Amino acid sequence: MSTSVETRAPGAATMPPATEPRRARIAAYGLWQLRDYLMDRGTPTFIVAMLFGYLTLMPMLLRHEAPVSQEVVARFGSETAARAAMLGQLHYGFLRTFLGTLVFLGALFAMNGIVANDRKLGFYRFLFAKPVTPARYYGQAFLIHWVAFLGVMALLGVIYGAAVGAVLSWPLMAVVALMFLCYSGIAFLLSAAARWDWLSLVAVSVLSTFAWGKFGGSTHPLAGLLYLLPPLHRTDEVYASVSGVHLLAAGAPLALPWPLMWWLAGYGATSFLLGLLVLRHRRLAIV
Repeated sequence: MSTSVETRAPGAATMPPATEPRRARIAAYGLWQLRDYLMDRGTPTFIVAMLFGYLTLMPMLLRHEAPVSQEVVARFGSETAARAAMLGQLHYGFLRTFLGTLVFLGALFAMNGIVANDRKLGFYRFLFAKPVTPARYYGQAFLIHWVAFLGVMALLGVIYGAAVGAVLSWPLMAVVALMFLCYSGIAFLLSAAARWDWLSLVAVSVLSTFAWGKFGGSTHPLAGLLYLLPPLHRTDEVYASVSGVHLLAAGAPLALPWPLMWWLAGYGATSFLLGLLVLRHRRLAIV
């Protein structure tokens, strides 16, 4: 029985076996990013919102449950109509007081250290040992945090509706989504470029509000530099408009300040894209 023996010339190169290129499977990180948000950011947001909402709402509810005077009943025609008007005023006062603070805190919690923490703690060495780029990874995290925050807000709206009255509507969620994009986009850029991102967001918010409030009406040529900052001094206009939906007569059109909202949201979206650009060209190892 003969056996064939394969011979190879001395020094001949050995070809390595063909292997498929490694794939990042970035979508597989999504469930972990969602879990991390819900545990580390979403739950604190929900708890703070419930506590702050309770402390804000209880005095309003006590005034709402007080007996209605005859003058108020006479003005609206019946006690039922007077109660409905008072409930509309309660919704307006609560949302105008609560909504802006919650959106800002929600963005602060959601974006705090989203990039900077991995850089400071050195986790990026493990995260990017596989072929996944930081821009794709953190960009996906940003979108997941955005959607998850809207879910938290919808849950809060359902709880408020069960306890007090229905407020959940598409204009409300549109305002929340666009205003969150404004703040979170800025925070994302700061987290990608700086170390103290949460403090930087607070500083940008204070500086923008002060600068626009003090120099917004100036005709000096340097006043054009204000457009480098978002017009955060006008956010109350947005929250007041959507809070007033319960004060409108049935069938009356709701006039949201869409140009202002798109300006604020566009600023946040631009900041987010700049953050992705920073992640694409800046080494995470640089603190």
